[in-house]
Amino acid sequence: MNEVRPIRESLIREAGKCMACSVSMSHASLSCHEILNGPLREKTLGEPCSLLVLCWNCNSNQMTDKVKWPAARQLALLQAKSPEHYDLVRFNWLRNPNAPNYVTQEEVDEYRYDFR
Repeated sequence: MNEVRPIRESLIREAGKCMACSVSMSHASLSCHEILNGPLREKTLGEPCSLLVLCWNCNSNQMTDKVKWPAARQLALLQAKSPEHYDLVRFNWLRNPNAPNYVTQEEVDEYRYDFR
C-alpha cells in the first residue's frame, strides 16, 4: 500500500470533493474507493482508472449496493468527474485480460445522464 499512497493522495487532492455527493474535503474525510474490489482490490490499489474519490458515507453506505451501483455506473461517475483517468480498456484488462468487454461503453453510457 505504501507504494500507491502517493497516487491515491494525489487523486484525493485533485478531486477535492466526493465524486458522488460533492461534499468537500473540508467537511468530510475523503478516500479512494476501488471499483474493482474483492480479490481484485490489491491489483487495482494504484490504478486511477479503477478508483473513485468518495467521502466515508458514499464509500461505506452507497457503493456497497452493487444493484444501485454496478461497475458500469461507477465508471460513468469516473468518466464524468475525472475524464482524464477514465480508461475502459485498461479497467477491463485489469479485471480479466481475456474479457475485454466485461463492461462496454454502451453500458457506461446508460448512466451518463446521472452525473451532469
